[in-house]
Parts: sequence; C-alpha cells; structure tokens
Amino acid sequence: MHSRYGLTGGSSQRKWERFYDRFDLTKEPNEPFRFGWVVEIDPYDPNFVPKKRTALGRTKHEAATVVIAPDQRAVVYSGDDERFDYMYKFVSRFAYNPNDRKSNFSLLDDGTMYVAKFNDDGTGEWIPMVYGEGPLTPENGFNSQGAVVINTRGAADPIRPNEDGPA
Repeated sequence: MHSRYGLTGGSSQRKWERFYDRFDLTKEPNEPFRFGWVVEIDPYDPNFVPKKRTALGRTKHEAATVVIAPDQRAVVYSGDDERFDYMYKFVSRFAYNPNDRKSNFSLLDDGTMYVAKFNDDGTGEWIPMVYGEGPLTPENGFNSQGAVVINTRGAADPIRPNEDGPA
C-alpha cells in the first residue's frame, strides 16, 4: 500500500527520517495513514472541534466541495491530486435538514463513496466503493469498509482496470 501512495522504504526526498523516527517507515509504518483525510470545520463557530471525515476516503485530496442533491442528501465531490489518479463523490445516507443546523453535523459520517469512470465517448459513470461488492473483498485485501477508505486509491484501482493510469 505504501508504494501506491509514492512511499518507499528508502530515504525520502527531504530526509526527515534522519531526524524524526515518525518519518521512518521501517520504524513507524502506519505514520502516512494519518494524512490525506478531508477535515470539516465550522466557519461559524470558533470553538468547533474539526472533524476528520473518514467515510470520504484517504487520498492526496486536491479539494472537496459539498452540494445538496435534489433529494436533500449531501454530496461531496473530491479529486486526488496525483497524476492519473481518480475523482470521487460521497453521497450521504441521510438528508440535509435546513431547519436544524446541528442535525447536519453527522451527514458525512454515513453514506456511499464512488469513483468516477470516464469512457472514451465522453460519458461516464459513478461506481460504488463498498466493501464486499465487486473486487473489494478479503480475497483482494479488503477486510472492511475501513480498509477501503484507508486505501482509497488501491480500492479504486481494481474497480477501473481498463483505464489508463495506475491500475
């Protein structure tokens, strides 16, 4: 999984591992998994504790934007800021409530993440990234939805095997 995110067991470009063990993958192999998550803030509340939104997956996020769909569910679109990698969307399980702001704080906790598949004719489709469906099974190294969101790129690779890029 480390190589899929551009990490090797050798020296890094900036050589931070010489000074801090946390950057030495041989000593701290899970350190990179702390990064790459979307974090939600509340710009209206200076005391709001930022929330890591794990259901949106871990990638080198380029950006994330939220819209409310016609059925009132929250939809988050995001891109992986790595050459030839993917675009994602997350659709909340529950609907947005315009009359109860606090009830909306948990919308990004539960829903379905999708990866975009583009066709040569300009069309495309959103393919769900759900543990137990398609190639996202224990036989392929995915033992839970947590494994899917931690290794989002790796989970998207077998879903889109016919496209150019990292798969």
